[in-house]
Amino acid sequence: MKLVPQSIAGRLFAGFFIGAAVILIAAGVFLQNEVSDIVIGSVDRTLHSKRQMITGLLHEEHGRVELELSEIIAGEYVIPRSGHYYKVVSDKAVLAASPSLTDDHFEFPGADNGRLSTSTGPDDEPVRLLRYHYAAFDKNFEITIAESLVDSLAMISAFRSFLLVSIPSSLAILCFAAWWIARESLRPLSSFSETIETITHRNLADRIEGETTARELAGLARSFNAMLDRLQAVFEGQKRLVADASHELKTPLSVIRTHCDVALQRPRSAEEYAEALQTIQLSARNMTRLINDLLSLARLDAGLLSSEILTPVFLGDCVADALQMTGPLARERRVTLSSAIEEDCSVTGSRTALTEAFLNLIENAVRYNGEEGRVSVVAKAENGKAVITVSDTGSGIRKNDLARIFERFYRADAVRGSEGTGLGLSIVKSVVEAHGGEISVESEPGKGSTFQVMLPLAVREGGPS
Repeated sequence: MKLVPQSIAGRLFAGFFIGAAVILIAAGVFLQNEVSDIVIGSVDRTLHSKRQMITGLLHEEHGRVELELSEIIAGEYVIPRSGHYYKVVSDKAVLAASPSLTDDHFEFPGADNGRLSTSTGPDDEPVRLLRYHYAAFDKNFEITIAESLVDSLAMISAFRSFLLVSIPSSLAILCFAAWWIARESLRPLSSFSETIETITHRNLADRIEGETTARELAGLARSFNAMLDRLQAVFEGQKRLVADASHELKTPLSVIRTHCDVALQRPRSAEEYAEALQTIQLSARNMTRLINDLLSLARLDAGLLSSEILTPVFLGDCVADALQMTGPLARERRVTLSSAIEEDCSVTGSRTALTEAFLNLIENAVRYNGEEGRVSVVAKAENGKAVITVSDTGSGIRKNDLARIFERFYRADAVRGSEGTGLGLSIVKSVVEAHGGEISVESEPGKGSTFQVMLPLAVREGGPS
């Protein structure tokens, strides 16, 4: 499990690295283009401004077209090879030009009328060139203006160098930050994983401290602890079940073995053999009943009931089957059985399991009843639930025993010597809960007990049945 956080951290780190690299490179390319456009655009605006100024200075005087050079040939334009050039041609005659162009008879290559282009200057330096044809005073003029791009390209190059340094540096810083954040964020998960690995069947009582766990994992810690609670309860129940089953099976096995040993010590009469066989038969019956009860509980614990195809079951049929099977015991103990089942009491479930549950309840009510006692079963529909009550006039259950009667193998002191496995009520509770219901009991010593089972009614078209 330790590989999981590292794998997640690796994927997070790789994803962040690729995303950050793409974003930074795209941002660098965008900024590079924007800066180039701004710098070159500034030069282009200067050229258009100079062109407008030159055309504005052209004028005609005494039939001759003149250019007032004194207003523009100043500073940068009078310095040879200064990077600032202009030339005005009228009818193939040079009207005015920068010294670098007239002395060397230099001509700029490229550029159409009114279009801007990048060309080469007198010193082989890159220049931005504007060549413009202008008609005025019945003459045609060709105005050429150029500005050196050396400083502009140097600025763009410097900015590019800055990006080439800053983008990898930023990427390295961001990647380190992402790696650190991913590692620190997943550290609680790694600790969580290590804690889980230490929990085995030997220390199921250990829990993950939710208060010291990262907030994002607190819910997972609570869910995991709840799962451990359920596992511990099942594990402890299985251990208790095995221990109790071993204890309960030991007694009938000891009886069988003892009677076999005694019967085989010497020849016996037919009556003695019959008596020994009857005792062995009774012990075998108790063992069979205990084993069947254990199998029922194991089946319910394994969730096999929930995997069955459940169908609508009329509770009257289940109660009738249970009463029929309990009839011989009731007649033997002279206990009167009665039932009243409403027609609408149908649930979705397993008829076999529900019959077994009612059989256990009715059989207990008969077994722990007095002579001439009564057992009544009533079922009716209330608020979308089937409510079944099994009442008896028996000895009742003491208050301190009520809280434990549904525990496996638990038997109250008052009935400890009687027949039974101590699993019947556990089976009833498991069956009821597997059907989405609940069971409760009310009892008063000397006056009897009433068990109440509530099960969801079967849903039919138009609502509950």
